[in-house]
Amino acid sequence: MSFLQPIALFGIALAAVPILIHLLNLMRHRRESWAAMRFLLKARENSSRMSKIRRWLTLISRALAICSLVFLMSRPMASEDSSLINFASQNPEVVMLVMDRSSSMQKNLMNSSKTMLQRGIDEFERFSEAWPDSKLVIIETVFSETIIVDKIETISSKEMNDFFGPTDCGGNLPYTINQGLNWLENTDIGHAQILVISDDQKSNWKTKENDELLKNINDRIDKKEGLWKLHFLKLQPSEVNNFSLVCKSYREEKDFFHPTLLIRSNQKDTQSLAVKININGDLSTIKCPFSYPSTTWTPAISLSDQPATGWIKIALPEDSFSHDNEYFFTYGNQAMLKVGVQCKDEQTRKFITAVCKLDPQSLYLNKDFSPENKTLNENDLLILQGSSSPEEEKQILKFVKEGGRIVLFPDFENKDKSDAFQKWRATEAVSDNNFFEISEWNRNQGIFANTVNGRELALPYLKILKRNIPTEGETLAFYKDGSSFFKRKTIGKGVIYSFSTLPNKDWSSLEEGFVLVPVLIRIFNESSEDPALKFSECGDTASLDYKGLVPVTGNPSQKPSLKAGIYKDLGKFLAFNRKATESVNEIFDRKQLQETMSSSHILWNDANATRLSFVRAEIWNLFLIVMLLFLLAESLLGLPVTNISFSPQRL
Repeated sequence: MSFLQPIALFGIALAAVPILIHLLNLMRHRRESWAAMRFLLKARENSSRMSKIRRWLTLISRALAICSLVFLMSRPMASEDSSLINFASQNPEVVMLVMDRSSSMQKNLMNSSKTMLQRGIDEFERFSEAWPDSKLVIIETVFSETIIVDKIETISSKEMNDFFGPTDCGGNLPYTINQGLNWLENTDIGHAQILVISDDQKSNWKTKENDELLKNINDRIDKKEGLWKLHFLKLQPSEVNNFSLVCKSYREEKDFFHPTLLIRSNQKDTQSLAVKININGDLSTIKCPFSYPSTTWTPAISLSDQPATGWIKIALPEDSFSHDNEYFFTYGNQAMLKVGVQCKDEQTRKFITAVCKLDPQSLYLNKDFSPENKTLNENDLLILQGSSSPEEEKQILKFVKEGGRIVLFPDFENKDKSDAFQKWRATEAVSDNNFFEISEWNRNQGIFANTVNGRELALPYLKILKRNIPTEGETLAFYKDGSSFFKRKTIGKGVIYSFSTLPNKDWSSLEEGFVLVPVLIRIFNESSEDPALKFSECGDTASLDYKGLVPVTGNPSQKPSLKAGIYKDLGKFLAFNRKATESVNEIFDRKQLQETMSSSHILWNDANATRLSFVRAEIWNLFLIVMLLFLLAESLLGLPVTNISFSPQRL
């Protein structure tokens, strides 16, 4: 129980007034000895004990009636997440909603007809009702910017749909929560109640990447000693039949387009699917054989009667959740990839050069490349190994910021290294009988995804004797001890890929090629398309940067930062797709999170389909009834008592 006007609780001291009056009344009377009184006292001896009890009960009733009045005036609030008495729970200055707007939040809540996002907003409305005078502040996972709203209805209005409505994006909840805390700190908010609504998808927590950030959030909440209170509300999706579609890779030929698609389903009895193909507006249907729980499928889509450049939309049949049934492509945008190689380790240089020569029709190897001759911008991709001068580092960093891509291998020397674009730990080594083992990576998408026939890359079989861990960027593959084998870092418009070991026999078995060759080829494929034309995911940097694009598919007012589809920019087609990780239905284990965020001021709730979770209401009427009961008791105790005799009467 908390109080909206806790200052009124000081009135409890008034409960002592009846006692003081009683004591003052006792002082007004003096006892005088009188012989006849002993007979009267004898007559009252049998009833004196009862009189004292009645006096004390009357006194207690008066005091408790005053206490009930004081509690009534302090406006007590009852809630499921508060203790019986909480004097610190004053009226907060801000009630904040941290909103998970990831695509998966469009699924229906379990046993409900509402989406999880809609239900989360309903929960926030009930949550904020207890503090009608507090500011309402919203921060969501797409833009991570705080918005102050005048009333709760603003969240659901059509005008605010771009800021609070459904999206095809992913999210980073720890980052968004931390941004919200930064806003509270920068605006000197002393007391705040914060509600986080989410379905707890693993991809939106990124706990390994955000481990330090989560601990920092816990510490910041702890330091506020209850003035900032964080409430996590978990929303459970309904278990319904659903198919999902993501693309692992694609290949273009002269008259054919070959996308490699991963189709998942929770329907065990499905044997084939009627997949719709839309090429520049021309519709057709292809049968796809399907086997539970997932199928990797590579259709051959004919482009013989189509323009040289255009777009493709692939759609699964309608089901309970249509947001993950479509995928969009553009074609005809590829050009020969220009690659510059500079490796100071001779074995690494020979290996990289050999891989670059595997496909001379689509890849041009710049043999004369050197950062010194200032020809970096003539290349699309640089493969670097070894240290660079400060001047070279400046040129390389500028190349990346302008949209270039770099593959980095560690320095051969055993020392700490800090480049302008990457930082490295000191080199670690093991004996010949031991190896650093790789245990975790994304097998469903990206450059480490399984092959077209479903086989995974042989990462666990790599024998790594030496490693130099890159520390900046997103980890795409992990060693068993949690260190990074491979990182991907975005700087400006460009990307840096960083390996932690070398294709050198003194370092690892990467030189055997069964892992490094397919990984490099996939990096080449990612880099071969013009970044301005490459299909991207909603909510990523490219989608946020583009302005004024014209939608070709979907609603005319939709934006690539929020909704998947084909867009047009000065005659060029661009494809933006739903965040692929949103189709990986892995729910985060809260026990692990609670171990990291163990503050007593962080509370955990689960949404219920039958009722709202935050039942908060003023309970002044309870104390009004209690006060009246005590006053009634005091009145009854003040009535005269009729003498009752149990002795036999004479006739």
